[in-house]
Amino acid sequence: MIDEYTYGCFKVDGKEFLGDLMIKNNVAHYWQNLNDRKLRVSHISDLLKENPEVFVIGTGAGGLLEVGKEIDESIMDWKLNSKKKPISHIVKNVEAIKIINDAMERGMNVSAVLAGGC
Repeated sequence: MIDEYTYGCFKVDGKEFLGDLMIKNNVAHYWQNLNDRKLRVSHISDLLKENPEVFVIGTGAGGLLEVGKEIDESIMDWKLNSKKKPISHIVKNVEAIKIINDAMERGMNVSAVLAGGC
């Protein structure tokens, strides 16, 4: 669960992550692939292959992470081809954290990427 978020810093289960964050199968990891504040399909494809029940993109504190049409199309394809009925969200970090924590509390498998700044 994400305990705390301030611009550029996440606290997850008591551990601090400076910068961007990736959650894969409910486990937090540093995420260092986001260079120019534009999300690419390559950033999320491995997470979608894990078939999470909930997939979340946190677009930063101000929602400035660029999420293009190709991301929307990739997520739509994933949802249409999934045997489960996965849920996806593209929201600012504060809302993303609420969604992630709620899903984890309910025992759901969550994957996410969250921009630490933006």
